[in-house]
Amino acid sequence: MAKIVNLTPHTVNIVAEDGTIKAAFPSEGIARASQIAEYVGELDGIELVSMKFGATEDLPAPAEGVYYIVSVITANAAKAEGRTTDDLVITADPVRDADGRIIGCKRFALV
Repeated sequence: MAKIVNLTPHTVNIVAEDGTIKAAFPSEGIARASQIAEYVGELDGIELVSMKFGATEDLPAPAEGVYYIVSVITANAAKAEGRTTDDLVITADPVRDADGRIIGCKRFALV
């Protein structure tokens, strides 16, 4: 059985078709991509920047049988670094409550 490690800041819930929570993965740390903001101007008096994403931070090396839940930005940064991404999953198909808040997802996806 695979080990799934959540490296996002929030618990990730997998929601079944009937709305029940099939699995919950609490955060076990946070993997990120570094960010560089480049000033491009203003929009109605508010600074406007172009955001560039760089190297990954706090992303473990691949390990046999371990999958890491990460943000799509972190997964793409890892791919741009040349790191294999076969062990990185992102959330797919969000599930929302009656007020429109995301409460989980239906499945994982590879990038």
